[in-house]
Amino acid sequence: MTSPTPRRLLSALVAWCILAFVASSAQAQIVRPSQSIYVMLKGSLATYTGDLDSDPSNSALNLIDGFDDPGFGVGGELGYLFNDNLSFGLGLMYQDLPALNDGFVNGAVNVQGGEAYQLQGLFRYLPFASSRVSPYLELGGALVSGQGTENERDPAGSADEDVWGYGPVVGLGLDIALTPRLGLFLGAQSTVVFPDVALDGADPGAFGLVDDSDFDVLSNFGGGLRFAFRSPVQAPEIVRVECPSELGLEDTGSFLVTTEGDDATTTWEWGDGTTGSGRTAVHQYPAPGVYTVSVTSTNQGGSDSESCVVEVVDRGEAPTLAGCRASVQTAAIGEQVTFEASVTDADRVDIDFGDGSVASALPARHSFSQSGTYRVTITASNDYGQDVCEVMVTVGDAYCQSVSELSAVNFGYGASSLSYDATSRLDETIEILRRCPDICVTINGYSDGAEPGNAMSISQARANAVRDYYVAQGIDASRLRAVGRGIDPTANPKEDPGQGDRLGRRVDSIPGSCAGF
Repeated sequence: MTSPTPRRLLSALVAWCILAFVASSAQAQIVRPSQSIYVMLKGSLATYTGDLDSDPSNSALNLIDGFDDPGFGVGGELGYLFNDNLSFGLGLMYQDLPALNDGFVNGAVNVQGGEAYQLQGLFRYLPFASSRVSPYLELGGALVSGQGTENERDPAGSADEDVWGYGPVVGLGLDIALTPRLGLFLGAQSTVVFPDVALDGADPGAFGLVDDSDFDVLSNFGGGLRFAFRSPVQAPEIVRVECPSELGLEDTGSFLVTTEGDDATTTWEWGDGTTGSGRTAVHQYPAPGVYTVSVTSTNQGGSDSESCVVEVVDRGEAPTLAGCRASVQTAAIGEQVTFEASVTDADRVDIDFGDGSVASALPARHSFSQSGTYRVTITASNDYGQDVCEVMVTVGDAYCQSVSELSAVNFGYGASSLSYDATSRLDETIEILRRCPDICVTINGYSDGAEPGNAMSISQARANAVRDYYVAQGIDASRLRAVGRGIDPTANPKEDPGQGDRLGRRVDSIPGSCAGF
């Protein structure tokens, strides 16, 4: 059966590397473990190139000669994955090499053996670790035990001492992630062994051989399985960062980061030389300014960072007003009224008296020239805001303020029309109402209960008659309310010599404030 040539194997390996490079993505999910111990099992087609395998027609070492009589290799490796790209392992490789049993080509020496052992230390690098298929590169060194000996004599006779070889190891191949922990690898590896005698027991060019190289070469073409004791960790990805765009100097801001991936540690750099931690955090800045906040989420698979900008402004304290008050609630025209309030943190105080007059300091004193109800507004302000309070003051004629009752009028038995005496009394009331526009009147009509007809109807008719007389004399109807009260509860017909009780046939005009009338 024809053995595969190195050119075919190398061509296939290069094709696999090109395929892995094209298939690799920029940043796929983490498919390989990191920070984990691993074990590997290896099997290979093994070749030897050296003195016992040289073609006399060649003038130098020829790697192709090693495929004339290949053997096999098995071994294992124990190592550590620093991250998903880089690992280091210590391995032992056993190789059965029939070429080492062939003896020298001229037959002068027949060295028996055919076995080689390698103790290897290898760094392995995967440039496309995020892809399930990635090429890899191996670099390291090895100690090699073959069949080389050095003859020494001792008092008892002669003894052969084994000669250990050493040299660099280089390899190239493909790593295929089968599961999060299990991987398949295929590749080629060569060890250059020094000194030349260590592996095959022959010096360069010994016994007339044409191989005058100072080294031999051991190669393996195969693959195996790698098992990691720890699953891969997916690097965190920051999905959203929530930051306040503006904060007051004494405000405490709340910050939130949302991530995807395995559990991660989150750290914040607030931009003022301090740091924080946690997916949710709070921070208060010591001085106004514009700060760039950076947040980083980190786990064993990697890290991700984002930033946001927070502007901190000195908002200061808005002023406050308390205890706003006037010296009197009701004042006469021309009477001086004093306004006061407790003010904090104000740069300016404005008082609007509601009659077109203003002041700019407390306490403020003011007298009103017209009657009415005034809304006095006090405003305290500074660069950070303002506070406002209001005080109500009723201003009127002193005479009007002393009015507590108005004249009552009486009606004839069964009558609802005004007599001359009644209109005379009402004229006195009308003079008062004209002078005092802030007085409103409730007009209560009564019956003595002895009159014919409905007492409620006649009492309402009497109240209406008084209201209509007021309106006819120029009093605004909005200041008047006519109410029929029915029978006067104090009426007593026995005390009046006429019919019924004249005092019970009455209409009272009750003065009051128009506020809320």
